[in-house]
Amino acid sequence: MFLRRFGLGVVALAILAVAIGACGGGDSDDGGDDSADDETPAAEASAEATQASEISTEDIVPLYDNSAVYIFADGYYGGAFSGTGIVLDTDGNILTNNHVIDGAASITVRDPESGRMVSAQIVGRSPCDDLAVIKAREPELFEPAPLGSSAAVKQGATVYAVGFPGTPDDGQAIPELTITGGLVSRLNAQFDYYGLQNTIQVDAALNHGNSGGPLVDEAGQVIGVNTLGFSGAGLENQNFAIAIDEAKDIYAQLLEGRDIDWLGVNIEPNDPSYEVDYGIPFYEDSAVIFGVDTNSPLFDEDWISGDLLLAAEGKILRTPGDLCSVIRSHRSGDSILIEGYGQFNDETTGELYYDEYSSEIVIP
Repeated sequence: MFLRRFGLGVVALAILAVAIGACGGGDSDDGGDDSADDETPAAEASAEATQASEISTEDIVPLYDNSAVYIFADGYYGGAFSGTGIVLDTDGNILTNNHVIDGAASITVRDPESGRMVSAQIVGRSPCDDLAVIKAREPELFEPAPLGSSAAVKQGATVYAVGFPGTPDDGQAIPELTITGGLVSRLNAQFDYYGLQNTIQVDAALNHGNSGGPLVDEAGQVIGVNTLGFSGAGLENQNFAIAIDEAKDIYAQLLEGRDIDWLGVNIEPNDPSYEVDYGIPFYEDSAVIFGVDTNSPLFDEDWISGDLLLAAEGKILRTPGDLCSVIRSHRSGDSILIEGYGQFNDETTGELYYDEYSSEIVIP
């Protein structure tokens, strides 16, 4: 007889504190084919990617007043989180990072005119690409963003990050759309640690809340989805966006209402500090579950927050990217063996202890 417990209160953050090894929620995949994008409903409704002329910096924020939206995720693994989204079409579909809405009990977006919050629901999500599509209940409040192409982006090009920096914990009553500028530092940056591939590195400042917002070029067109930032350990202004051409292929699938590479679990590498802070035993080659979606395959098999994952199909799991690589090597409907340590309740003493636990998980 065992007892499962929830609510360790540890959440993934979009901006990483490298010195303490905190992870910036969400992973990304190689989006694949750069074609077939303009054939999607979202691309048709959005402004076409053209050789648009440059616009003044002062005109960029007004251009996105109704196209970059503030997202509030309530019940985010027991707390709250916020981020930014990019309006895709006139139906109210909004592209954002999966880590912005992952684990939320409810999602709302802000009406850019009145400031009131409007309910939204998840259409599809891809944790291993750190992308998700949500749909606002009142689509007439928003306008499609002008989507560009990342194919022509050059190292050294000027770019701008648009979004709503700050989090609910910052006490910002009225979030405001902001802009920061910088240069493209590197192209095709890969992060096996998170599963991210084909990202654009920029030195434009990104902060909590910028996640999911548009990275735009000098013509004001979206060329990336702001996703990841590093701070500390001498790594200032190393920030990353998922290339929009990669994102287009993913959101075209998400718009169909399907999840991609999704098991409904949020994991982070195990750390010795977790044993002190949360009583989670430290094993060097393991990952800690910090959140499980109640509609997910792992939840159905009684995996909960605080459990440890050791391996999937025999592959050692140290990072979110390790799990993503296993999922991507299988197809929907395949079963994979998940092994780790689960939490159990001693029937005699009532004390909580960890013991070996495993289950066969069917990939949705």
